[in-house]
Amino acid sequence: MTYSKRRTSHKKELYYIVCIVVLMAVLLFSFFGPGGYRDLRKARIELQEQRVRVEELKRNNYEHMKSIKALETDKEALEKAAREKGYVRSGEIIQQLSEDTDQKPK
Repeated sequence: MTYSKRRTSHKKELYYIVCIVVLMAVLLFSFFGPGGYRDLRKARIELQEQRVRVEELKRNNYEHMKSIKALETDKEALEKAAREKGYVRSGEIIQQLSEDTDQKPK
């Protein structure tokens, strides 16, 4: 009684090993290589950051446009902006107080 064991040949085993190595190389390259998963994830994070920045700039732009429209149409807003920059009407007298109001008199 001889027990006959059916074995795959060495060529088939080598073929399977080569296929597995190639498959692993392709998977590693797709993960770590240029344009791989890591780069894609990094690009998505950067895209999200840029979208947040764009929204912030849009809000700032809207606020600036609103203040420009107010300066064009509202005389009080124009006068307030001019006074904040130090402009006065002719004939007005300006009194400037010192900013040191926290000090106690001796």
